[in-house]
Amino acid sequence: MKLVCFDVDETLVDGTSWLILTEGLGCSSEDILNIFNQTREGKTSFIEGERILTKMYQDTNNATKPFIKNLFESINVKPEAKDLISYLKEKGYLIYLISGAIDMYVESIAKKLNVDGFRANSSLEFDNSGVLQRINYRENQGEVKVGQLQDIINKLGIELNQVIFVGDSENDIEVFKATGHGIAVHSTNEKLKEAAWRVVDSLLEIKDIL
Repeated sequence: MKLVCFDVDETLVDGTSWLILTEGLGCSSEDILNIFNQTREGKTSFIEGERILTKMYQDTNNATKPFIKNLFESINVKPEAKDLISYLKEKGYLIYLISGAIDMYVESIAKKLNVDGFRANSSLEFDNSGVLQRINYRENQGEVKVGQLQDIINKLGIELNQVIFVGDSENDIEVFKATGHGIAVHSTNEKLKEAAWRVVDSLLEIKDIL
C-alpha cells in the first residue's frame, strides 16, 4: 500500500468547514443545519438551498474572499494529525486529502500538513471585487469521493487495493468499500465502522497499523 488518503472535517480538524464559515461570518449554526437537513430530506432542492445559504452569507457583509481566506487560514489542525502525517511520509507513503469540505479550506489544511495533493467537493465563487456570488455543493458526496480517488490513483499509477482511506462519517462509506482498507477514526457512525478495515479511537493509533 502506497497511498493514504484522509477526510478532513472531524478527522484532521475539530469541526466542519461549513460551521466554521457560518459562525465566522456571524450567522447562526442552527440555520445552516436546518438548510442542510431540508435539502437532505428533499424538502428543499440543492439549488434552492445553495441560494438561501449564499444570501444569508452575503447579508453579513463579511462574505468576501480575503475575509474567508483569513478565516480558514486561522483554523488549526489536530496536533496528532501533524504527528501522524510526518510519520507516514517518513515511511514513504503519499498523502492526499479528499473532502466534501470547501476548496479554500481544504487547500489551507493541505498546506499546513504539507501533503502531496487534495480534492474538495464544495467551492465558493466570487465576483471581480472578491464578493461571494455562489456556493457549489455536490450531491452524493460518497460517490464523488470514489471518483476523485480514482482520478488520483490513475494519475499516480496505483491500484485501489494499495490505498488506505481514513475517515469518520457516512460520506466515507463508499470509499471504504472501494478500497477495502478504510480506517474509521473516532466515529459514531455504525455503518461506517461496519465497512471499515480497522476502527481506531485516535489518529495516533494508526501508527500501530501502518
